[in-house]
Amino acid sequence: MHEVHLVREIVEKVEQEAAATGAKHVKRVRIRFNRLTSHSGDHVRFSFDIMKKESAMTKDAVLELTEVVPLVCCRRCGHKFEGNQLPDICPVCYAVDVEPVNPTDMVLEGFET
Repeated sequence: MHEVHLVREIVEKVEQEAAATGAKHVKRVRIRFNRLTSHSGDHVRFSFDIMKKESAMTKDAVLELTEVVPLVCCRRCGHKFEGNQLPDICPVCYAVDVEPVNPTDMVLEGFET
């Protein structure tokens, strides 16, 4: 599962940043994701539940997920629409040449100690 690797990196970053402030526990972790990256909220949550148990600092942390609406833009006609997959088909000109408009990376939005 690709999500496990990405979530592991996020949890490690949280641990490092929290430790740098002297925190002993993390209460909440906020992650933003975009389903165009092939991550589902369920997979991200499942991966987080596995990863958080590996650290005393994050073992009781709650995950807050923010799903970004996956917008894409047709390179042929410029129409912007909510995409469901990549590649996707433009509903206006039926081209398959579309690109993401908003970020597709899974990112750490923040955390609370």
